Amino acid sequence: MATTGKTDRPSTVEKVCYGLGALPYMTTRHVLNFYLNYFLVTVAQVPPLGLLLVGVLGRVAEMSSYPVLTFLITRTNTRWGQLKPWILGGTLAMVPLYLLVWYVPDVAPGGKIAYFVALFMTESVFNSGVTLAHRTLVMYISDDGTDRESAIAFKSASGLVGMVVGVAIEGQVVAAFDGTLSGTCNHSNNSTNSNVTSTASLQTRRQETGYLVAAGIICVVALIFVTVTLATVKERTAFQQQKTDEPWSSSLKRVMTHKPSVCALLLMLGFTTAGSVLQQSMALYVQYSLGLGSQVQNCLLVLVGSCLIGIPVVKVLMTKFGKKPVSVGVTLILIPIVLGLLFVPGNLVYVLPLLAAFGMTFSSPFIVPLMMLSDVSDLLKLQTGRSYDTVLHGVFSTAQRIVGAVSFGAISAALEIGGYESGDCDQPESVGRAVRWNVTILPMLSLVASLGVLW
Repeated sequence: MATTGKTDRPSTVEKVCYGLGALPYMTTRHVLNFYLNYFLVTVAQVPPLGLLLVGVLGRVAEMSSYPVLTFLITRTNTRWGQLKPWILGGTLAMVPLYLLVWYVPDVAPGGKIAYFVALFMTESVFNSGVTLAHRTLVMYISDDGTDRESAIAFKSASGLVGMVVGVAIEGQVVAAFDGTLSGTCNHSNNSTNSNVTSTASLQTRRQETGYLVAAGIICVVALIFVTVTLATVKERTAFQQQKTDEPWSSSLKRVMTHKPSVCALLLMLGFTTAGSVLQQSMALYVQYSLGLGSQVQNCLLVLVGSCLIGIPVVKVLMTKFGKKPVSVGVTLILIPIVLGLLFVPGNLVYVLPLLAAFGMTFSSPFIVPLMMLSDVSDLLKLQTGRSYDTVLHGVFSTAQRIVGAVSFGAISAALEIGGYESGDCDQPESVGRAVRWNVTILPMLSLVASLGVLW
């Protein structure tokens, strides 16, 4: 296996800039995970079935695109490298599509659902291309495991920073435009007073403008940081020469029959399921289960901010005690915290500390699967003498999208079972109970399954 010369080792600045390259796709993805369901239900007034179609078809498009993207990326060879053209082209296509996701067209409900389905599917495919190319790039900046783990740590930290910044921008900007993130609704008296109708229409326009302005700011941030990454990170040709020339199906079979790869995949599935369900349901949980609709943006900010603070703590613990013991310990702490979501009353005095504790402990599941992926990739190279980086990342990313589809289906089913009425201000208590169970049961089962894999 070719090695990186001492004079060609990536500098700390280069590794930091590699990490910053995660901001474009991770910031947009995290904001969509936290706010898209909430936006579609409360502002665009898409019914639960429409929400299910938007989410599941979008994830299906992503899953379907990964084998194609993996095949194309592994066979790309340009003067600018193998991966950089995909990062640049995918970002330039993804940014305007992301902006349009937050626009509510003035069309019939069926046309509105079709609009969001088409946009989310297309945006998801381009986001997948950027994600796959950038994740694979870490294997091309150095063959030294320490260098790659350092770069992955910067990437994880950048992803968390992007999550915090994105959630803060989305929530605070929209709230600044109208004081609330949820859209207008119909009260039980169905007032037809023209002044009430006019005020509601103005409020809706302000909210929609707020979502678009927030999305525009995030798009500008994405373009800035992808430029920084492309200009500073070197894609080393020695690593490109190691890629496998096996047929794609044979490479996939080798990865899926490699026991350490399968174990890492199962662990990632457990952690990602818990995180995805909580992300996509949390805003609706705060709104309907806790009755804190005016505090949605602040509750989410406390959650993601605590997760950011927890990363360096977990990193230090892993360095001292190892990845597996720390992962097991943190997961054991995390399970009762998630259970607390089922019983916590709708009072900020109790809610904010619980969300802060959850954010701190969930920083471990956020970073561990990425580090294990690097370890598994190294092991495959040592055992076979070939690189399966792109295939491995493609398999992991496809699994994450399957989890995303399950999460969309779970929250849609919870709203439908709870009897959610699109556009109504006063939802039945059963909606809050259904959402509360949704953010508790599936994440807990996923964390327990992750413990089984770790053990």
